[in-house]
Formats: sequence, structure tokens, C-alpha cells
Amino acid sequence: MGDRAINSQVYKTLLARSGNKCAFPGCPNPIFNQQYVYIAQLCHIEGVAGQRYNPSLSVEEVNSYSNLMFLCYKHHKETDDESLFPVEVLKKMKIDHEAKYILSPFAVDMSHLFSLRKETEEYWKKVEIANTAHHVIPNLKIEIKTNADYTELNKELMDILTSLESLISIFDENAKRKYWEIFNLGFPNHLTKIKVLLEHMNIKFHESHLANNPNDNSIRDELEQLRKKFIDTTAKHTAYAD
Repeated sequence: MGDRAINSQVYKTLLARSGNKCAFPGCPNPIFNQQYVYIAQLCHIEGVAGQRYNPSLSVEEVNSYSNLMFLCYKHHKETDDESLFPVEVLKKMKIDHEAKYILSPFAVDMSHLFSLRKETEEYWKKVEIANTAHHVIPNLKIEIKTNADYTELNKELMDILTSLESLISIFDENAKRKYWEIFNLGFPNHLTKIKVLLEHMNIKFHESHLANNPNDNSIRDELEQLRKKFIDTTAKHTAYAD
């Protein structure tokens, strides 16, 4: 699901007002168990995509405190039913739940979030070095903007696709011969850049997803595979046709 870059202060406030319990009425399931293992899910009321998606919301609004609540896995799945749990119902559920704990805030060690952030920053620094200092064809390299977030990458991808559509509209069989350079260089280079952006966006998404579910080893394993391929192959070897 789309962008999940949630501010750490929002996490802290949500946890403090959660009572360490799923927000579903009457549910006793904790957010952190007795070993302080994160066993719940942080859920969007108006989704990044899918359930209760609201296209008028900005990324900041989607990931804001008022649009997020903690639910156990069971109730996260149940509340996917929009007919039973529209936006108004979930917002009231959140307000009623937090009202019970506002005077007795829950505290938890958030160090896992900061360790994940440090790990992420160190990885993208390695990608930057691979792309700037170690690329095998530096004058033709595809620049990787390691500080770009999901929204920026998505916009760049959309711009490239729009440009590609414009290029495609030029061609018929005669035009392909006439515009050999566009057909043999323009198209391949656009498609290659799209591939790089898609890989980049996929890693960013998995990083945010792991921060939201730090104990999910399947997410971590997939992220590590994506990272290795990206730094070993894409960052060093992918280049424009010339």
C-alpha cells in the first residue's frame, strides 16, 4: 500500500494514548506483549490505498495522528469491511478508546524505530557511493536520488511515463525508420529509467513497511534481497543506451 513514512513523534503519541491495547471495543489484545515484542498493526482510517481511500488527502494528512490507530491483526482484517466500518465509525472508535487512557499514558522503548532508521540511512549512503564513486560507466550512469521519498519517486515515474507516451505517439512504420535514434535510444532509455525507479520505490516501500512491522522476518528477508540486487546490479551497472 502506498507511502507509509510516519513521523516518530506520531508513533509516540499514538502509543502513549493506546493503553497498550487494540482500539477495537472490548478487545484485550496488546500492542506489545510482555517481552515488548510488537504484535499489533498501525492502521490507517482513510487508507493509503484500498479501504476508505480518500484521494483528496495529502501524504501528511494520510499519515497524521488523527488518521491512525493501533489494532490487533484480527480486528485490522475485520475493519477492512467498509460497509460495517466506515470512516466515521473508526474515528469514533479511536476517540473513545484513547479517552480511557489519556490520563495514564503508556510508555514503551522506541529504540527499534531509531535502529531501523539508522540501518536505512547507512544503506542509502552505500547506494550513493556505489552510484557516484563506483559506477562502471560514470558518464552514462542513471542518477539515483537516495534522499527521495515515495511521493517524489512516483512523480518522477509519472513524468517519464507521460514523456514516453508522447514519444510513442510519434511512430508508425515509416516514422520508425525516419526517427531511428528516438526508437532505438529514446524508448530504451525511458524504459530503463522506469525500471530503476520501480526498484527504488519498492525498496522504499519495504523499508516503511518494516518500520511498521519490525518483527516480520518475511518483510526483512525480502527487503534484504531487494537491497542486495539494487546495490550490486542497478546502482553500479544500469546505464543509458548511447
